[in-house]
Amino acid sequence: MLRVLPAAALIASTLAAPALADPRYRDNAVVSASVLGARETLDACGGRDVLDAIVPDGPFLEACKFHDACYRSGALNQGVCDADFLADMREACDATYPRAQAGGQHAACEVAAYTYYRAVNSRFGSMLYPGGVTEGQFGAVSQSVSAGLNGTRHLEACAEARNASNRKLRYLMTLHDAKGEWVATAPGVSSLSLQPGETKTLCAGTSLSWFRSAANIGDAYALTLKVDDPATLNPFGDLIDVDRMDCETASGKCRRVAAR
Repeated sequence: MLRVLPAAALIASTLAAPALADPRYRDNAVVSASVLGARETLDACGGRDVLDAIVPDGPFLEACKFHDACYRSGALNQGVCDADFLADMREACDATYPRAQAGGQHAACEVAAYTYYRAVNSRFGSMLYPGGVTEGQFGAVSQSVSAGLNGTRHLEACAEARNASNRKLRYLMTLHDAKGEWVATAPGVSSLSLQPGETKTLCAGTSLSWFRSAANIGDAYALTLKVDDPATLNPFGDLIDVDRMDCETASGKCRRVAAR
């Protein structure tokens, strides 16, 4: 695995693991040959010296070697490399600690595997994925107007956000009124993490503001898709505009314009 993996990244939750491709992409002969051709001698879970103690290989050495080479080869996107990495580690757990004979050790191994997976399937992993691009695109856009508790009519605009890059990225959508003034951001608290090719819907509207409504947003509004560029170490992120839709308030019709 990537030799610069920090110790802090190893602290992960035991959330349900993602669904894995079956069969794995790495099982394709052409892909496997490309990845294996990108191997380097020092590929390992933690590298050597101090990091090897912080990120021990354990039963995951071969999985980590393949994962390092998978990133380096560019044959698969980051999300697929990471999913195959988790599958390889789970297989190693099954082989090293059979459930029937070593149930407790097998469970601990599964937790370690998911911890390693979460460490790389992150902003940190995205930053280190060679040849990573930063892209995103809006899909379908919908609009609704409803009455709030005090009778004020509020506008809500929802848009599909698609990760059009080759690495995991975090997205935000902003809503601006006809004058270009900010109205709302979605999600409201944190950003939306998307695997390469994944699509989810973001919604932003006037309902959370005491001062904004469907009546004063103007005859048009803009939706801008922003992405946190992993290339920067700024802890607050570096947001880049990647797509924009200008919409008519009356009809809800939208057209794509160049992001600013």
